[in-house]
Amino acid sequence: MIWLASRNRLQDTSKKPSRFSTGTRLATLRPFEKSQGKLAQGKPTMADLLAATGYKIASLKRNQEVSGKIVSVSPDEVLVDIGAKSEGVIAGRELQAASDLIANLSVGDTIDATVLYPENDAGQVVLSLRKLSADARWGELEERRESNEEIEVVALEANRGGVICEWQGIRGFLPASQLSKTPAKLSDLIGKSLSARVIELDRGSNRLILSQKQLDKGDLSQILALLSKIEIGQKLAGVVSAVLPFGVFVEVEVGSSGNQVIRQSGKKKPDNQITRQPENLDKLEGLVHISEISWEKVEDPAKYFKVGDKVEVVVIAKDELGGRLNLSIKQLAVDPFLEVSKKYSKDQEVLTAVAKVTPYGVFVTLEGGLEGLVHISKIPPNITYSLGQMLYCTVESIDTKSRRISLIPVVSEKPILYR
Repeated sequence: MIWLASRNRLQDTSKKPSRFSTGTRLATLRPFEKSQGKLAQGKPTMADLLAATGYKIASLKRNQEVSGKIVSVSPDEVLVDIGAKSEGVIAGRELQAASDLIANLSVGDTIDATVLYPENDAGQVVLSLRKLSADARWGELEERRESNEEIEVVALEANRGGVICEWQGIRGFLPASQLSKTPAKLSDLIGKSLSARVIELDRGSNRLILSQKQLDKGDLSQILALLSKIEIGQKLAGVVSAVLPFGVFVEVEVGSSGNQVIRQSGKKKPDNQITRQPENLDKLEGLVHISEISWEKVEDPAKYFKVGDKVEVVVIAKDELGGRLNLSIKQLAVDPFLEVSKKYSKDQEVLTAVAKVTPYGVFVTLEGGLEGLVHISKIPPNITYSLGQMLYCTVESIDTKSRRISLIPVVSEKPILYR
């Protein structure tokens, strides 16, 4: 480029008209001078030239969603033009995780992806299609449910209540009562491929319920007849028939505890789950969702119940048209928050212990096992907390409806910000 040439050479060549003359160089630079206002003082840098053209290199962050065009597809990697300084690459485990989706892609296709790493050792942007692949899989399951079309699943585990299966990385549950043929042992099905229909789907709670049976009108009418005898708020005795990551199935005997009605904490819509019908036509099975097991947060229902446990439940919702029954265990107990929170009042000073440190604040434990939140906006910038640390706080607010206590730490010295 002419601006890299020496000054003497420019002067010598100016005697003869040339496209490399100084006049030509200055004329060429004038558009940049107008846009930058300072290039005439010296040689333009690459940054100046890029700025003058309006070109910008995208700044990427981890977990950022991007869109781009596929420029290359091979068994080892997929390259995507996302408008960054280098192409995005999908390889290794990410390529394998989205193999079903990538099999249908070709050069020129536009796709959405998530940034795993803004730059790897080779200077490439590492991308993931897992979210897009998951969207496609759940979308296909929804289509199969609406069309009543069967899918092929693989049996992974078995318990008394049924079989845990997998379909393209998504786990589902096939209740024993929904098997077309019940083997001598459910464990005999492990590792086998089974055909089943999707009867219930909820991506939010990662719930997939399957069935090999199609309820005939006679079976459904019997279920609906039993449901008509049950009242919302009625207390029933039952037995746990299956324990799953999203909750437990409970087999209840209709009329087992009379028509006692329990006061509910609030309305709840029926869960989209077809009630399973045991062999005894005086019994029904309903779902106790994980959120209805206990007033405290439940991570694993298996830590609370096992198949065969006797429990008492209350009916919180039913659907006499679709044959669905929702049950609750926690609503039979008094919410401990209501009782313990009566000990506290606004502006009260309390001693707490740090239970969890998160990006948005610190959770602390109060007397009686209650948990409160010290929001990050209430914590001085020069102070950090560690697990188990004792901390004096004042109660900012108590929200019984949301079961939440907000606190403010008592600071013994002024933050650096104010010194």
